[in-house]
Amino acid sequence: MARLFISYRTADGRDKATALARDLGELFGDAQVFLDKEDLRAGARWRDAISAAIAERPVLLLLVTPELLKATDEHGSLRISQADDPVRQEVESALAVGAQVVPLLCDDLPAIPDCSGLPPPLDRLGEFTWRPLRAYDWRSDLQRLVDDLRALGVPVASGRAPTTKKPAPAAGNAGKGHRRGLLAIATLLAAGLLLTAAAGWYAARPQLPATPAGSSGVTGEATAPALGGNWSGELVPGERLSLSLRQVGDQVALTSPPVDIRQRPDWNDYRKSWREHSPDPLDAIAYRGRGESHLAADGSTVFGIALEVLSSPGETLIDSGNLRCTLAADGALLDCQLWLNSLQTGWPIRLTRSPPRG
Repeated sequence: MARLFISYRTADGRDKATALARDLGELFGDAQVFLDKEDLRAGARWRDAISAAIAERPVLLLLVTPELLKATDEHGSLRISQADDPVRQEVESALAVGAQVVPLLCDDLPAIPDCSGLPPPLDRLGEFTWRPLRAYDWRSDLQRLVDDLRALGVPVASGRAPTTKKPAPAAGNAGKGHRRGLLAIATLLAAGLLLTAAAGWYAARPQLPATPAGSSGVTGEATAPALGGNWSGELVPGERLSLSLRQVGDQVALTSPPVDIRQRPDWNDYRKSWREHSPDPLDAIAYRGRGESHLAADGSTVFGIALEVLSSPGETLIDSGNLRCTLAADGALLDCQLWLNSLQTGWPIRLTRSPPRG
């Protein structure tokens, strides 16, 4: 019985669906992964075969690509709004039998597009906790997805080595958890998904090349103000910290020093739960990330960073999200939007460039 069903829009999702089926099949076994173009027997009626597969209540992995909801037919009508659209039928069937639906955001989509105008039950897609599936960070995104699937009860095939390094602690009776702070772990667990360790991400992350002395790292005719340097701001109320940006060409990397959370009341329950599953205390967290910058149409410098929140020390993944910023004309301010996957929401923040040390 297939435990994983991959649903996608053929126009821009076939390559990602094929790669995902291949990689998941290597760990969970090919028989547990259903991909229509490979798993339909010759002569089978595809709609009947797909309906039968979904009736087994697999975990439905929905590849959210730009064309998933925007694709139109020859008359200009949205395909997702049509009753016979294959993607719509797959999602509707999965929800009807109570299957778990996990949206996977592809092609750098920052969040699930607005679904409020779609017919039920598709208008509920925005309620599901999603995961990124990015070509440039495929390995770490796949790692997190595998951890989630194992937490949902999908068994690893016999003889296959699990990829998880060390599971993150469950929130237990965390109550509100870190809702007003950066991590709402309890909120995430209430949605039925478990954030697990990805300690190898930091060690395996792509490295920026060395920047020559005296160079900003920015090349090209349209040279924007350099982003590199130290910036300070409040990512969450009461947590003011310093962030370091390093820029080489259009590549941007973000790091932070450890942030002490021992005196933070909103972390108390989670830290206690952590100690139940780990020999080491959780006393601090750190921020890491990388992304790209570009010049917007109005000439401003804009960049987006895939953000990771890690335990420090240990560098176990605790949360993920993204940070998208616009540099002010004077180069002294960054107006940003911070999004966290655990909260499934975002909020504005402002970062101020710190003066260089004398």
